[in-house]
This record gives sequence, C-alpha cells and structure tokens, in this order.
Amino acid sequence: MGLFRSGMRWRSRLMLLSGCLGACAMSVPVFSYGSMAPYIYSYLWMQGQRFDIYHLNLHPSLFLMFVTSCGSVIGLLSKVFNERILYALFSVLLTLLMLSLYWFGTSYLALSLYMCAIGFCGGNVLVYTIGKATEWNPSKSGAANGVIGFFIGISGFIGSFICTVYVNPDNIQTQRVYDPAYPELGNVTIFTDPDIYGRVPWLWVIFAIMFTALFLPSIVIVRSPTPDEVCEMTPLCDESFEVNKLTSNHNYSVFEMLKTCKFYVLYLIVMTMSLALLTGTEIYKELAKDTIPDDHFLNVIGAVLAICNAFGRLLWGVIMDKIGARWALFSAFLLITPSIVLLYWTRLMPWPYLINVCVVSFASGIFTGIAPALVELFGHRDISLKYSICLSGELFGCLLFYLLSIGSVKLYSDIVFLCLLALPCGLSCIAGLIFI
Repeated sequence: MGLFRSGMRWRSRLMLLSGCLGACAMSVPVFSYGSMAPYIYSYLWMQGQRFDIYHLNLHPSLFLMFVTSCGSVIGLLSKVFNERILYALFSVLLTLLMLSLYWFGTSYLALSLYMCAIGFCGGNVLVYTIGKATEWNPSKSGAANGVIGFFIGISGFIGSFICTVYVNPDNIQTQRVYDPAYPELGNVTIFTDPDIYGRVPWLWVIFAIMFTALFLPSIVIVRSPTPDEVCEMTPLCDESFEVNKLTSNHNYSVFEMLKTCKFYVLYLIVMTMSLALLTGTEIYKELAKDTIPDDHFLNVIGAVLAICNAFGRLLWGVIMDKIGARWALFSAFLLITPSIVLLYWTRLMPWPYLINVCVVSFASGIFTGIAPALVELFGHRDISLKYSICLSGELFGCLLFYLLSIGSVKLYSDIVFLCLLALPCGLSCIAGLIFI
C-alpha cells in the first residue's frame, strides 16, 4: 500500500510540474511585455509606425482580456472532442502564432490582432492546466494552484533575461529623437541602433522555440486521472496534513451569490487587482526611461519583480489560509495603494525604484487568492463557474488600465496617472475591510 501511495504522489507531482511548464509558457507574452516594450516600440518606429509608447499597453490588456473571456472554450469543446487533443491543438497554435510574428509582427495593428489570438489560445491552455492540477491534487488544490501561479509569475524573469542576454547585451542606451511630421509626439525615447531593434523579429522565434520545449512535457504527460487512480488518491486525501481553513457557513448557488453585496465588492477587488498587476509588470520601464537610462538595470528590475510576484502568489495563499480573505485582501491593497503613487518619486533613484516596484509586484500576487476568497465567502458549490464569473472583472480592469494609459499621453502628468491607478486600489482596500 505504501508503494502505491508513493507512486501516486509522484504521478501527481509530475502532472503538476508538467502543467506548470505549460502555464509558464503561455504567460511569457504578457509578463515579459514590459521588458520588451521599448525594443518593440523602437522597431515599429523605425518601420515608420508613429504613435506614443503608452499605446503598447493595449497589447497585454488585450491578452489578459481574451484569456479571461475565452478560457472556457476548451471546456465546452471537450464535451464533443478529446480534451488532450484540444490542449495539444491550442498549444501548437499558440507556438505557431508566436513564430509567425517574425514575418507579420511589423505593425501595431498586426501585433494587436495577434495578442487577441494568443490570449484566446493561452486562456484555454491555462484553464486546462489549472483544471488538471486540481484533479490530481484534490486535497491540496489551493497549494497546487499556488505553485502554478508561481510559475506564471516567474515567466516574466524569462523575458527580462532574454532582453539582457540577447537583445541588448552591450547595454546600449536609448536616444531622444524628434519627427517634425508628428510634432504632437514631441521627443520620443527609442533605441536607434539597428543591432538592437533589428533583433525584435528574432525574439518571437526564440519564444516559439521556448514554447515548444515547455509545452511538450505537458502535451505528452498531463491528463485526467483514471477511475482507479481517483480511488488510489482517496487515502491520500484522508491523510492529508492540509486542512482547508477557508470555509463558508453557507454553500451559495451562483444565483444566490449574485444577490449578495460581498460578490460585487469582490468583483471590484478583482478589477483593481488587474490594475495593480499591470502597473507592476508593464510600465516600470516607461516610467523610468528618462531617469534611469541604464537598460541592463531596468531589465534586472523586470527579472526581480517577476520573482517577487511569483513568491507573492505563493505566500498570499498561505497568508489567506491563516488570517482569512478579509484581512489578506486589506493588507495587500494597503501595500499596493501607496506603493503605486511612490513610483513617481522613487524612479529618480535606481535602488529605491527597484524596491518600490518589487513591493507592488509582490502585493499584486494576491491575485492567486481569488478562488480561496470565493470558497470562504460563498462555499465550494459550483466553484468553477463562480470563479469564471468573478474573474471577468479583470476585463474591466484591463480596459481601465489602457484608457488611463492613453490619457497620460496628453491629458495629465505621470503623477496624476499613478494616482488614478492607485485610487481604485485604495477604494478596494476600504470596501474589502467594511463589506467582506
């Protein structure tokens, strides 16, 4: 019996690790985009594309919006087609899309359309890996999802590392240029060296190769447990040391949940979580491009903030188990709100800016606590459907982030932009404390 249990544990861990690699791969485009944005902007500028760099914030927003809204497609199609084949199809399609950017990623519009398609495929990849992790770890689904969240967070480290080692290994600095045909843009900061921006198309090839390596184990290995394996897991669940402390006095249905005030407060919190997440991962280079000209140091910031976000996703789940959703959410947003505003001043000094960005990224790791919070507030019943409904708040958060980014181009200064990003986080902090 002990041998069977040991074998089952190793199978569960193998499934989880393989799924984590797939989740890490699909997350690279969005969590590395902040590091890549200056190079992409320089490449498009040299191709004759003229727009403000803040418009690039549309791309990670589109990615997350399609991940959120289309991630359930694989679940619907699996009622007709084999689920593993569908996962392999989405993984291969995601890889081919990334590879084809080498030829077609030469315009802002093309990149926008590609981000929609990549988000569509990536969302279904993510839903599959999270679902299988839960099936193989029924007594430790929270920990399993935390581990997947860690790999998602660490994906930003990959992009920053590639940018440092491949795109700009000599730490060539940006230059300020002016196009008299577009006076409204003023002086823009770009890389004018063709050895830098000319490597952008090959970035997509590198990512496609990396996707192949990361997706292959999950395509081959990850699957649902058989009925016999489910029976073998039952003793493991009974002997599990993990006790789920997040329980609700009521096991709400979806319609009962929608009638409560707590759900809409949590929905607002999910929306502002995406604001904090995008602030930490997407605009740190743009904010500091004039005050910290060292491109290598900015890439180091991207790598370190990815690690902080990864560990935040793990630790906030543990914290939520200990103190509950209400105080965990309050504590996270209490960190996020002032930290976002402080970015305006800390960007004048490299190391304080690094610490500041890391605090924002670590605190935004609370994103992984959405599912545990739903369980605590509304019970386990229909948790997948409850989760998908609540996660749709991310759509509005991404849209708001993009609109605020565009407004910062002409309507208001950076400090106003950061205050507008921090304001919903502060409101969530207060609302969560009062109503949850």
